[in-house]
Amino acid sequence: MEVRAVVLVLLGLLGCVRAIQTGVQANTNPSPCLKICAGSSAPGSWSRYNTEHAVQYISMAFCGFVKTPYVTTTLHAQSSHWTVAGATSIYNISKSGFRVYLKGKDTRSYDLCVQRKCYIQFIAMGYTC
Repeated sequence: MEVRAVVLVLLGLLGCVRAIQTGVQANTNPSPCLKICAGSSAPGSWSRYNTEHAVQYISMAFCGFVKTPYVTTTLHAQSSHWTVAGATSIYNISKSGFRVYLKGKDTRSYDLCVQRKCYIQFIAMGYTC
């Protein structure tokens, strides 16, 4: 799924989203409706999911998608975020947002993410009409 999203983003940037021989479905929306939207969460704004995990809901409502878009994410922080897993595993994705759960190497992901001001950046591509 991620490779397909990258192919679609690249094709979208070139302005030539079409059905091609890679298994991508035909575009059923007019090309002006295709939108690439980027954003980020607030640094350190995580909730404790349990003793080992941190969770954050990232809103994409401002993007105005009418269908669930393709999304890719990255995790940023002041330091030590290389010890945290889960930033690219997106849960409960919809046209308006998604959740990310993080787990730290030594089970302190919530504390680490708050203290080091972790945040998620995303790029989404989808349709607005």
